[in-house]
Amino acid sequence: MKSGNAILAISLICSAGCWGQAGSGSSSSSTQAINAQNANNVCRVYFVKPKLGSEAQLEQGRKKHMQFHKSQNDTWTWTTFAIETGMNAGVYVTSTCGHVWKDFDDWEKRMGKADTADATTNMSPHEQASWNGFYLYRSDMSLGAANRPPTPITAVTIYVLHPGAQNEFTDAIKKINDALGKQPDWPKTSGWLQLINGGEGPTFVLLNSRQNWADFAPLPKSIADVVNETYGKDAGDAIFKAIRNATEHLFTESALYRPDLSYSPAK
Repeated sequence: MKSGNAILAISLICSAGCWGQAGSGSSSSSTQAINAQNANNVCRVYFVKPKLGSEAQLEQGRKKHMQFHKSQNDTWTWTTFAIETGMNAGVYVTSTCGHVWKDFDDWEKRMGKADTADATTNMSPHEQASWNGFYLYRSDMSLGAANRPPTPITAVTIYVLHPGAQNEFTDAIKKINDALGKQPDWPKTSGWLQLINGGEGPTFVLLNSRQNWADFAPLPKSIADVVNETYGKDAGDAIFKAIRNATEHLFTESALYRPDLSYSPAK
């Protein structure tokens, strides 16, 4: 499937509004429990960069390709975003989520060859580059439910970690999420993706649902305010220090939902 899904965000440390919308969970969760909780949360995400001046042709090709999915009675949902800001502005992102790993083998047997042929005809001539990866939606780290309907805008912060720093990072995040989850007025509109295969890692992506650009305005309390009120300033500083030490670099994007370039099976 040739496509691209948008992963966007705002920095965890500097944007209270964004990270306050990230998930909840216990830092003591076992690997077995985490795997069981996220067993049906595998996503495949496709990114497509159009050739210069070929955006309209690529969009028409994408629409034709989604019609192919409809004609094949595809049972999967494919959601497309267009990245609006950041170094990947102009890239289209299409994803399918809510799967177990075996689903991808079954889909490939059923539709793989025909899908590739159709995408090669309708989209490849207008692409400058394309790439894809597998991600896991981490329900144990998220306040927002998996597979919830897309909103008009998504904000994302992408965290690329130092090798071996994953446990310290996730433990610190879950402590913050526990504090935020106790705030009755804190938005429960965000979630985390973990890159499993297909790029630089360890990588985690914070997704935040936005109805409009006004939703990017900071909340009355910052994340640091909430964490310090919950744990005390010294413990709060240690939590944020653990995140900073674990992070090699991060970057942010925003993406616009494109329902005209998406596909959902008939109910």
